[in-house]
Amino acid sequence: VMQFAIGDATVDVIVDDDDFGLPLAEFLPGYDRGLIEAHRATLEPVFIDLARGVAKHAIQSFVVRTGGRTLLIDACIGEHKDIPEIPAWHRRRGSGFLDRLRTCGVDPAGIDVVFCTHLHVDHVGWNTRQDNGRWQPTFPNARYLFGRRELADWMTQHDAGRAPPIHARALEQSVIPIVDAGRVDLVDDGHQLGPGLRLVPLPGHTSGQMGLMVDYAQHRAIFCGDAVHNPVQIFQPNLSTSSCADPQLAGETRAKILAEAADSGRLVIPAHFRGPRCAHIRRDGGGYAPVFDARHR
Repeated sequence: VMQFAIGDATVDVIVDDDDFGLPLAEFLPGYDRGLIEAHRATLEPVFIDLARGVAKHAIQSFVVRTGGRTLLIDACIGEHKDIPEIPAWHRRRGSGFLDRLRTCGVDPAGIDVVFCTHLHVDHVGWNTRQDNGRWQPTFPNARYLFGRRELADWMTQHDAGRAPPIHARALEQSVIPIVDAGRVDLVDDGHQLGPGLRLVPLPGHTSGQMGLMVDYAQHRAIFCGDAVHNPVQIFQPNLSTSSCADPQLAGETRAKILAEAADSGRLVIPAHFRGPRCAHIRRDGGGYAPVFDARHR
């Protein structure tokens, strides 16, 4: 388990899958090979395997302890879920995720808030666990925060039969049971989670994706979900993934995050970075470069 601090807040990284590879050309269509080669020393071997044409990611949750409360950001893959499209995640068991959570001193019953940046399959899985054949909240005392627009958009797609099967099943197994259990708080832009903790819209990857902005005096961070998937996109900000609902809007959102982070010193904490898990952003010529903290390993 890896831990870092943002001011007085402690952040534990609970990894569910630490080496999820996707074909670079399919996942990041339009990537600039020359740019990757120029920054190969930064990107390899943690984030890219250029020879094999693979982009490498982690699926992880962030446990934030601050002001006497415990927040879990994004709920990963889960167990016993039907995900036949991704065999490694399909009906899996024995992942050890909850054990890793307990190792950092947090029992599932001790989570106060679960915030899903968006409702894709790899961000909602641990919302529920199977109990006597029914999907029950994994974190029995938590309020689950879903973006109001995000949930409405997915439910519209689901109810019209337009949601891709992988996401339709994720809704049925990991989202709707939480709604039905009365555990959800729908949140909008500007929602305050506590002093210095504010939710902000990060549209593009999904229509209603949100991030958590942390502002403590000198210490700033943003948990930005899938607005940035891979550091390749810091070097090439207009490069969106094939899983983005609106690639152009996703690029605009990413550009705003990078510009603000470069100016303010804000730590950027994407959902899927391996290795150091997060980065500061510096201006580099007309573009940007990630700055990884050697302590974040």
